[in-house]
Amino acid sequence: MFTGMHYHPEIELILIRKCCGTRVVGNSAERFGDNDLLLIGKNTPHGFLHDTQIPTTDNIEPEALVVQFSESFLGDDFLRLPELKEIYDLLLKARNGLQITERSKDDIIPLLVQLFKVPSLDGIILLLEILKRLSFSQSHRMLATNKFDSFTSGINDQRFKGILEYTYAHFDEHITIEQMAVMTHLTRESFCRYFKAHTNKTYIEFLTEYRINKACQMIREGRQTIKETGYACGFDSLSNFYCQFKKFTGLSPLEFKRENSDADIKSPMHKEKRLLQLCPNGIL
Repeated sequence: MFTGMHYHPEIELILIRKCCGTRVVGNSAERFGDNDLLLIGKNTPHGFLHDTQIPTTDNIEPEALVVQFSESFLGDDFLRLPELKEIYDLLLKARNGLQITERSKDDIIPLLVQLFKVPSLDGIILLLEILKRLSFSQSHRMLATNKFDSFTSGINDQRFKGILEYTYAHFDEHITIEQMAVMTHLTRESFCRYFKAHTNKTYIEFLTEYRINKACQMIREGRQTIKETGYACGFDSLSNFYCQFKKFTGLSPLEFKRENSDADIKSPMHKEKRLLQLCPNGIL
């Protein structure tokens, strides 16, 4: 599976405390910095690349707070109570990835920091308070345009998991619908219907968007020419690469490079501290 890009059935509330770089959530690739606050829904692919840090006497390392919890951490039907409809709707929207805007950060961050310092029961109460405030404030921005709601139906679907893992590992190769159909033991038509039912888009759309995300990362790294980047991301012609890149980002690869020339990206960052994890059995 592609290093740094992953997905899981748990929801994540992430506060990037000391780091900057590029985050990828679904088909969204954007810059992030200190105090970036995110709510990532279940089974939503996401990953982080952090910029090379300027050496300091303090030797500051990337730091993040991550709260990970299941939708059913208080029981299968708890969030389906009428009184919790707003929170349930918030978690559905989080399957596209949500960035908490500046308007709510001052309200949410102190509660999140406190959550790491209190006993288990108080932690659950604080988490519900955070989710309540987020659901009523509407101070968040959806990141991905991919519809990942259907990932829930495929969480125990090994076939679907295999498709994702193969795509992340072989995106730079020539992949065809026929090849994927054979791999999943489906006819071409059945594979197309199956994948669209899980993602609300065609496999080629999904593959192309992922390749463009990777191209954005590689252009920011600046280790290869734009031509080399296009071929390294699996595009069979430069004209197709330029066309798809412009369609996805609104910029040509060269324009994107000029706007992001100050980004010096290092290896994938997964140094976030998983200090607290909520699950159906409580806090781990």
